[in-house]
Amino acid sequence: MDYAEARRALQGLPSLKVKPGLDRIVRLLEHLGHPERSFPAIHIAGTNGKGSVAAMLSSVLSRAGHRVGRFTSPDLIDFRDRISVNNEWISEEEFAAQVERISPLLTDTTDRPTLYEVLTAVALSHFAAHDVDLAVVEVGLGGRYDSTNVVRPILTILTTVDLDHTDLLGDTIGKIAWEKAGIAKEGVPFLIGNLPPEAKRVVLEECEEVGAPLSSVTDITLRNTLRNLEYAAYKVIATSLPESVKIPLVASYQQENLRLVLRAVVELRKSGLSIPDDAITSGLAATSWPGRFEVVGRDPLIVLDGAHNPHAIRALAGEVKSLFPQRDKRHLLFGVLADKDYASMADTLFPLFSHVTLTRSASPRALDPDVLAGLAKKLSGDHSVTGSVAEGLSFARAGLGRDDALLIAGSLTVVREARALLLKEQ
Repeated sequence: MDYAEARRALQGLPSLKVKPGLDRIVRLLEHLGHPERSFPAIHIAGTNGKGSVAAMLSSVLSRAGHRVGRFTSPDLIDFRDRISVNNEWISEEEFAAQVERISPLLTDTTDRPTLYEVLTAVALSHFAAHDVDLAVVEVGLGGRYDSTNVVRPILTILTTVDLDHTDLLGDTIGKIAWEKAGIAKEGVPFLIGNLPPEAKRVVLEECEEVGAPLSSVTDITLRNTLRNLEYAAYKVIATSLPESVKIPLVASYQQENLRLVLRAVVELRKSGLSIPDDAITSGLAATSWPGRFEVVGRDPLIVLDGAHNPHAIRALAGEVKSLFPQRDKRHLLFGVLADKDYASMADTLFPLFSHVTLTRSASPRALDPDVLAGLAKKLSGDHSVTGSVAEGLSFARAGLGRDDALLIAGSLTVVREARALLLKEQ
């Protein structure tokens, strides 16, 4: 089986429907000889921020000399970029070989595995084959019944809890927190970010029930000392950590993610993992996490941000106000998935821009931009409707002056398509 054949083998798997339960991923891993048992993991859940935390933490651990597997979702640059070892993507040949190993289970018509479950199994098997020292694993959806909740963690992290995927995880903060807190394990430190009171209460109850020691970032203070479009620098007020760090993730919402990473380092050091201070500073400085307030153009300024729910959009709005020119110079290219709270997202973002170009990605879940037109007319006034990201990007850029700024946001699927088009020109 070659890579093209492997991709074809996965095409028929359920990809838009979430199936509850861990039975299918367990069957896949049993078939593969339980690769997830051969390495410890750091398991990260959260409404937002979990990918950034995974990127920073895996970079630090790699610089510390550890062989680190990383599994994130969704892909942004290439289908294989969600599975890597020390930042090197799984090769096409290795991907095909792993899919071929589990191909007999892909035709189970009684309870077929989902695409995400297969990718999880491929990732864990790939990590085992490459003898990783540990893996940094991002939850795909929720946590309790996510297919990644088979790993054997030495640390679990919950970044944020807010309303998203309410049709699947529940329509209250408490219900969503219960799903995400399901990654807690007996005796494994459970690190939390800045959570709403209801979420924190639920997490505390879950940790007490399973016997997971709870810790937070309250003993780490960060003071921003410099921020531009290239990097952000911080003074660190904490014991046994570097006095200052800088990261190329410039958005101010990354500060809380950075605090989690630094606190995670403290916990990992307690477990006996060697992480020198110079690995922390160099690893953070070398972090790469595309599509998160990523500057891809200057004169005019062009920024990509994968914010795709109201919580993330609110954070992004703050960056627009502080790092973008005045409103008459701001332009927005926006597309969203139909199952998102797009009205709330539009309410927050559209009024900040002088012109909004509406579009849709190639995803079958993409919302028809005509649905957004009424909101754009009311909230921004000047708007256009386009049928594809390529068309929308071309239209949005056509009227830009050198002092203008274009933000591309609303969905990682839109960001993925726009990023490929923009980088192709460079």
